[in-house]
Amino acid sequence: MKQIALLSIIFLVVFSFIPVNTTFGHGLGGEMRPLSIENKNATLSIDISPSIFDPKDPENFITLKLFDSKTEAIIEHVTFILELKKDGERIFRYMFHDELGNLNARVISDDSESIRVEGNQENVLGGWMRGDSKPLTMTGPIFSSGGLYEYKVEVITIESDTNVLEPRIELEGAISLADTKSFTVTDSQNQSHEVQTVSYFDALEDFSFEDGHMEFSMPFDWNQDLEQLSVVHEEIRIPNTFGEFLSTKYDSYINGILLPNDAVTIDDYSFDDRTVHIVLNKELIKQTKGDATQTSDSKMYFRIQTSDKVQFPLEFATPDLRYKAFLSWEPETINAGQEVAFYLDLQEMFSEKTKKTVEYNLAIMQNDSKIFSKQFTGNVNSDNPNEHRITFDSENAGTANLIISDIDGYSLSKGNFIIVIQAPDNLPDKGNSKPEIPSWIKNNAGWWADNQIDDDTFVQGIGYLVKQKILQIPATAASQEFGSNEIPSWIKNNAGWWANDQIDDATFLQGIQFLIRQGIVVT
Repeated sequence: MKQIALLSIIFLVVFSFIPVNTTFGHGLGGEMRPLSIENKNATLSIDISPSIFDPKDPENFITLKLFDSKTEAIIEHVTFILELKKDGERIFRYMFHDELGNLNARVISDDSESIRVEGNQENVLGGWMRGDSKPLTMTGPIFSSGGLYEYKVEVITIESDTNVLEPRIELEGAISLADTKSFTVTDSQNQSHEVQTVSYFDALEDFSFEDGHMEFSMPFDWNQDLEQLSVVHEEIRIPNTFGEFLSTKYDSYINGILLPNDAVTIDDYSFDDRTVHIVLNKELIKQTKGDATQTSDSKMYFRIQTSDKVQFPLEFATPDLRYKAFLSWEPETINAGQEVAFYLDLQEMFSEKTKKTVEYNLAIMQNDSKIFSKQFTGNVNSDNPNEHRITFDSENAGTANLIISDIDGYSLSKGNFIIVIQAPDNLPDKGNSKPEIPSWIKNNAGWWADNQIDDDTFVQGIGYLVKQKILQIPATAASQEFGSNEIPSWIKNNAGWWANDQIDDATFLQGIQFLIRQGIVVT
């Protein structure tokens, strides 16, 4: 073997004369691929770790391992060719070798012009391998962003450095570095919040927040072989201060198609934010393809919004995997000054699940202060949840963390739920998701619906109330191209229904937002 240090050339070796067997795959930060090789059932694993792109930490590791599928014994003397691409552009194509079939290459990503390799070269075919005392290292423009990275692995030799496979095995697929982005959004009370998105498939684009819903897009080839896909997984991390976008249920759409409930889940594992997961498995992607391609065959357009329906229970698993906790409450809207019944169901995860009682702590934290804290003895594995009745003071309006901890004395048996406490009608709200509307405004709406005042009077009155901030309208933008100045009949119907409490405030305000966008109401 000869020692090679910090080479600035790209070493390419192509065995074009060797026949090829090809298999395909598609994964996240890593995947395991079955293959048949010299009458053996083997598995090739490929991983990038850590699997989240972090521009502040340029170090990653690429691991390739070949092993017997049945015994899990490592297959030795493996020579690989690994090619990596991003957005169709080749990043590198190198030959690697490992005596134990377990290659671990250190990657240092930077903005230099070429890739440098530090390591040894195997003396038969010249595959790169780790040095005598140092890891195999590649430095250069390798992982410059999050998103999808296409790979092609060719297995050249196994069990002997000279045992060249004919035909050689090729595996193609894609793995992803999670792409993380942060966005500042403004709620209806003109408060700013930082929302974070994490994509485990490809980089997200065109993020926007308007009229209470978030939208973003992602490159996606709907015409690819969908059988090779694994999953599309996106996360939206909502700070626990963003009260009007914290809900027990979210509606999410792909290219205008409403996703099923089980594709959107809530995770309150962090005290600081709520994570909403959107997970599209292969079958769901295939089912939606026909309708989705009517919008675009090269992108996924995501839309997520709070649902007007309540979905209970919320749930978490404790970090030690001893318990699952399920939470619901009545009434569905938590109002300060009104008693709320919280129902907590504790279930063991891995046991015979016999009924028993345990002690646990229940606390409610807000702005780093405890507004409620008490130790309880409650049922586990019971058909009847534990009931806790709490009344919040008016100054507690806003978001809070409901914390269950020390279940049966285990320090890691703990978890968190984020709740929203609505303010009383006569107090300013610190996190209310519904704008405050004085009751006398309904009189005007009712008179207009009954033709006791004309359109101009109604429109002028609404405009004045918005300007004076008496009527709080969520932020919206006026259209650049106004249509007819006539008020649609459905808005008048809404006004009448709202005056008679047949529809809620939010539905009425949607009509006012429409009038603002059309330039009929000037703010």
